[in-house]
Amino acid sequence: MAEGAGVPGRSRYEWSLFADWCAAAEVSALPASPLTVAVFLAENPAGNAAQRWRVAVVNRVHTAAGHPAPGTVTAIRLQLNRARTDRAAVLRERAAPIIAALPVAGWPTGMFGRRDTVILALHAAGLRAVDISRLDRRDITIVGDGVRIGGRHQLHLHAGVDGGEALIDYAAVWRRWEQVLRVVQEHPSTRVLEQHLRAGELPDPDDDGRGGSGPVVVPIDRWGAVPIPPVAMTPAAITSVMTSHLVGTPARHRPLPVRPGPRRSSAEPSVVSGADDTGLSDTYAAGVAARSAAHTALADVGDVLDKVEDRAEELLRRTLALLDDF
Repeated sequence: MAEGAGVPGRSRYEWSLFADWCAAAEVSALPASPLTVAVFLAENPAGNAAQRWRVAVVNRVHTAAGHPAPGTVTAIRLQLNRARTDRAAVLRERAAPIIAALPVAGWPTGMFGRRDTVILALHAAGLRAVDISRLDRRDITIVGDGVRIGGRHQLHLHAGVDGGEALIDYAAVWRRWEQVLRVVQEHPSTRVLEQHLRAGELPDPDDDGRGGSGPVVVPIDRWGAVPIPPVAMTPAAITSVMTSHLVGTPARHRPLPVRPGPRRSSAEPSVVSGADDTGLSDTYAAGVAARSAAHTALADVGDVLDKVEDRAEELLRRTLALLDDF
């Protein structure tokens, strides 16, 4: 297959071009990685129509051979769609100062600020709301001064951008939010997270920038609590956050007063204190179980909304294809 066997006649030139380039670059043509396809397109410039045809041929050969199509990831879509790339550049310029102004400390303002900066940064990088909703923490890794988004996207985002554009420090944005997710993962109680954010100091993630698993962006209630177990924000909710910030009407999150600590009389024996702690522990466990059951019952709601958005995108694609025939 790599030599052209089994490739339709009208596709043999494009496949031979790709296979020969891969041989010269000493990389695999079948299967090829999305990064290989992206570099191939960059080093073999052509018009948009020709580039799309090349990707279609590479995808078709991979599918016929039983391999995943490497030209369907976000990185390829951004490279082929110059209009979308231009829109992403404009969006970065608009989002950068907004991201810089959002709070990263305080309670619960720092919680909302850190999450919303991640949403804006990922959107400015070219990801749709549905893409952000489906991201897992394992998909994002800090690499040097940038961030790598794996999975079906294969993007490498750097803080420095050519052309005088405003800068987004993707590594810092992700590190700050990953700190929050790590505390949430290890300490379900919001009190621990509240103490960290009021002080503006949170434990750093691992050196490789990779944390645990779970959704990247999660809903937050007015008190700073997130669902247990964590669930992803819906595409509709993510779109609402992005739009509100970009049009200058973000939700106002008021700082909450410091919660008083438990009062304990000096005359109370330590045995009584231990008994009280046991009762509180049982109450807390029951509360966590109730929240978990409620969110499990509502888990299908996000999937339903995803299907609605996917259906809308498919209808839009068909409409545009139909109009292109005129």
